[in-house]
Amino acid sequence: MKTKKAFFNLLFLGISIWGFGQDTIRLKPYIENMKTVEVIIEGEKYNFLFDTGGGGTLISPEIAKHFNKKIYGSATGFRMSGEIIKVQKSDHISMTIGSQKIDHPTVGVLDIMTILPKEFPKIDGVISLKSFTDHILTLNLAKNTIIIESHSSSKKAIHRKHLVSSRFANGLEATELNIFLNIPKANQSYWFLLDSGNSGPLLLSTETAATWKLSKDKDQMNSETPFIIGKKSFTSKSFTRDIIYDGVLNFEAMCSYIFTIDFKNNRVWIE
Repeated sequence: MKTKKAFFNLLFLGISIWGFGQDTIRLKPYIENMKTVEVIIEGEKYNFLFDTGGGGTLISPEIAKHFNKKIYGSATGFRMSGEIIKVQKSDHISMTIGSQKIDHPTVGVLDIMTILPKEFPKIDGVISLKSFTDHILTLNLAKNTIIIESHSSSKKAIHRKHLVSSRFANGLEATELNIFLNIPKANQSYWFLLDSGNSGPLLLSTETAATWKLSKDKDQMNSETPFIIGKKSFTSKSFTRDIIYDGVLNFEAMCSYIFTIDFKNNRVWIE
């Protein structure tokens, strides 16, 4: 009888564990703090940059042609400097990330190596937050992991985390996805882009730096400055730049937190 009871206890435990259904994806080092992720398309492996500030998911023209995908039209986006970037498009691309097969109705088509330094190792595309719009995602960049949560595991993921004020932006043509977090200062709200692809310093716009009474000198790094996200604060040095946002968080700042993002309900929790 004890043996049977133990068996059923183990069976129940196994069902509970499998019910969480988490899919942990390991990020690989690239250049500086930038990270890549392995992507499988129709059984073939590719190396994509993982960039939470990328706006849209991109594949190279080489991949599109290899899988006989039509390249057409154009989409317009902006770099943080305000520089216009135009990409073409391709439809119906399925990518496996971890063990999750994710269907992309449309992706951008761009040779990302044309805008990276020539000495950088080849990457085949960019995985942005747009790829996870049907999921709940946990980012733990300090441990180089992203976790695609199941319905049940997401409840555990947000336990003891704090809901933070956020904005989800979908770009000029509703084809992008960027997340901005509220950082308060002197009773005003400033909105900072969540940008894991920013391997350099945390950035402030010239206007933000001026109202925060920090240096406007673009060649001089600001001293350690406190930043508050939700109920948790961190300190960081920053640079002032002519950018189109109030500010841009960098990889290092994001490592101070664990983020759980519910894309369907546009919510962000942090720990």
